Amino acid sequence: MTEILTIPVGRILVANRLRAVDADYVQLLAASMAETGQHTPIQVGSPNAAGEHRLIAGAHRHAAALVAGLPSLQAIVFTGSELEARMLEVDENLLRRELSELDRAVFLAERKALYEALHPQARHGGDRSKQVEENFHLPGQASFAAETAKKIGVSPRQVRTYLMRARIEPELRAQLAATRWADHGATLDALAKAAPLMRAKLVAALTRPMDPARNIAAALAEAEPRLNPQRSADDEHLARLMTAWRKAPKRARDMFLGHLMTSDAAAQALAVELLEGKLSDEDRVLGAIGRAA
Repeated sequence: MTEILTIPVGRILVANRLRAVDADYVQLLAASMAETGQHTPIQVGSPNAAGEHRLIAGAHRHAAALVAGLPSLQAIVFTGSELEARMLEVDENLLRRELSELDRAVFLAERKALYEALHPQARHGGDRSKQVEENFHLPGQASFAAETAKKIGVSPRQVRTYLMRARIEPELRAQLAATRWADHGATLDALAKAAPLMRAKLVAALTRPMDPARNIAAALAEAEPRLNPQRSADDEHLARLMTAWRKAPKRARDMFLGHLMTSDAAAQALAVELLEGKLSDEDRVLGAIGRAA
């Protein structure tokens, strides 16, 4: 049976929290606790030499007790290792539905670091730094993703997406935290994939006080304007033709070229040049097609 202790509020240490408490919720909870008392115990670590307990789970309840002037709190003392206590804290937060997409990414990144410390066998040998940068693939990710996905009720792919979002620097996360972008997955994905300097520019555009960029595309247009934004209608048609040609399978390309040979004289001349090897570069071929049309 779990033992519940009564611990003076002043002997509960709060430090290194990954997520700040919600001040409005603390006030609401404080009013409730002042009237009816504490209903759910907090979780703390074993006492240190001074008899103080580090808070593991229950930051809002602890903050509310301070506001309400309660002298003590009921607590369950966790007796595992420091790493296990930290994992418990992270998991307790991950199961809360009010987490933003950005908060969840931060907690999952912390959980991964703890998981690999607790399960060294989950790591693969060798220097993976380049692989992380190129493929967003972290050491031991497969086993961690599967275990964590099962625990918090998401897919392993979603876990990997959250881990990628955690690449956003802490100072940029702080700027995003109070904005709607903290809960906008597509924007967070785009920011995570951007280079660090570009990422800073994009966040600055999205979080301007007076006139923020309306979306990530607008922020990108500001941060990296096109060299030639005034494209003609012919340029647009050519771009679409080139895209279609690159995406088409070989049989479709052959059928297209066969159609050109029977369409008109200009197109027939082009096909003859192509078949004779006079035009071998894809872009030159498509450019010539655009002129012949």
